[in-house]
Amino acid sequence: MTTATRQTNRFKITSTVLLACASLIFSINELSARQVEPAQRVDYKVGFLGAPSFPKVDWNDANMQRMKNLGFNVMQLNIAWGSRPNDEPLNLEDLVALPQPFSATPGDIDRKEARTPEKIAARTSKIQQRIAISRKFGFRTLFHFGAPNVLYPPLEPDVRLDQCISDEATTARYVALIKAFHAKFQGVDDLLCYTYDQHAWICAEAGSCPRCHGVPLHDRVTKFVNAMARTWRELNPKGVLFWEPWELSAGETYRCIDLLDASCVGLSLHSSIAEVQIAFPADRWFKNVLTKAQDRNLPVIGELWTGSLTEEMEPFTHIATPVATLRALRAVNNAGKLKGLKEYYGNVPDKEDPNLRMTGLFFANPDISDDAALKQLAKPYGKISTTVATYWKLTSEAVELYPWDVSWLARTIGKVSPVHLLSAATIKGASWQTPAWQSSRRTAFLRTDQTEQPNFWTRENTHLCLEQSAAKMEEAIKVAQAVADKVPAACQDSFARSINELITFRKTALSFAYHLRETNLADLVRGATKQGLTVNPQNVTELRALLVKDQQNMGVAEPIQTALAMFDADINKFLTTYFLPTPPTGTKIGAAITSQ
Repeated sequence: MTTATRQTNRFKITSTVLLACASLIFSINELSARQVEPAQRVDYKVGFLGAPSFPKVDWNDANMQRMKNLGFNVMQLNIAWGSRPNDEPLNLEDLVALPQPFSATPGDIDRKEARTPEKIAARTSKIQQRIAISRKFGFRTLFHFGAPNVLYPPLEPDVRLDQCISDEATTARYVALIKAFHAKFQGVDDLLCYTYDQHAWICAEAGSCPRCHGVPLHDRVTKFVNAMARTWRELNPKGVLFWEPWELSAGETYRCIDLLDASCVGLSLHSSIAEVQIAFPADRWFKNVLTKAQDRNLPVIGELWTGSLTEEMEPFTHIATPVATLRALRAVNNAGKLKGLKEYYGNVPDKEDPNLRMTGLFFANPDISDDAALKQLAKPYGKISTTVATYWKLTSEAVELYPWDVSWLARTIGKVSPVHLLSAATIKGASWQTPAWQSSRRTAFLRTDQTEQPNFWTRENTHLCLEQSAAKMEEAIKVAQAVADKVPAACQDSFARSINELITFRKTALSFAYHLRETNLADLVRGATKQGLTVNPQNVTELRALLVKDQQNMGVAEPIQTALAMFDADINKFLTTYFLPTPPTGTKIGAAITSQ
């Protein structure tokens, strides 16, 4: 056999093998595509009536039936928000008188006026009514509280917390309170406890508490949680105490899972370590926790937004993002083994809420596609259903494009005025002295402090993302306005509000974007002069045009009218007057993230 013949045969054999492998791979892929496993069906679907920005929702037959029709089967009995909207109970002490022999702490004294016998009685009546109506409609029940309830921050920075989880007396107090709560509120199935936030707090390992200094947080908090959970299980053999490891770092959370009592403790988790965020569901931390929890057989509930009322959007109540809602539900549900899915902020079922209705469609069929879900969701809008579906899709995309990850203060966009300062645009960060904020959340938010001016590219990235979001909002608004007069009567008010709120949201996004770009343009013109370069005339032209757009977006003449006059009269004076850095204020108040 010649060398050429051997090479030809070798080529034929190689080609045959490669073709066979390719055919096998294609067959496997085709088989996999046909045999996609169905999405998991969770046991708990947890909702509750009312929200911090809209707390007065009736716990009546009509609303309970609506929640049941949507597929919810567990009701959280209280809104459980730090501000206690509508005097909702937040701690066990808000419903149960302090048992003997425990004495009042500074935290109790701080809430003394809110914990009078009369106010405790009023809240008790409210919760007992909610338990009764939940039972009537076949719902499981869950009560949410924070413990240990402390005065935070302390009266003086160096004063220790008035309740410490390493103190046996604190554990004894909460064992006693849980027993008293169970005796008073028969019919509560499960508990949900926060140990940070919700007027609860934990001593720092490197702090001044002699019991806690040098003792890892995971060793301390799990003993406290296990003690409460074991007490609840003794009282209620089918009950679970779900613990929310909120404000713990990723590493601390993982280590805590190793130490929790899997016979009686469950976990309730924000769907990312940063926050509940519609655009960033089921992050790596969330998936890791589900993997570890499954190894320990710990039940886990994943928390997310199921309706249009969210902490990100407050005080807006009608911005419809049902496609984003569906994607978030799907991402969380597919992240790992879950006991349940839970609303984080609150539900208002007696108004038209496409996001909430989308949640109902997902509960009924977790395998539903975006297109099938949108088509079904838009049916009540009749002849304009296709256009309405397009509107919701565009709004969802706009909200997903918005840079929620730039800073925690990028949220609450409905509270922001489009009028901003004409100093250099910053990007205000926010953080608190908790393990998560000082570690893991620094990877989730671009800015968590205000110690320095943002980099040119940081400003540019944010302004470009904001422009993309605002452009998509404008497209959505035009689509909606074209059919607004054809919306069925039952949906008209909700639809009109959704448009108006989106218009306001867009103004806020543009305000941030304009301020950031104006600052960068001013820096470019100044920089050219300092570096001996010719100023790019396009930068000057763009800056002036942007100031005009910004003024129109603000809706008022000043402060831009004066700035424009100076720009036209003496641009050098303008550049030494406007868009210059100012010292950081350090304040966390307000959501205008570009103004110091």
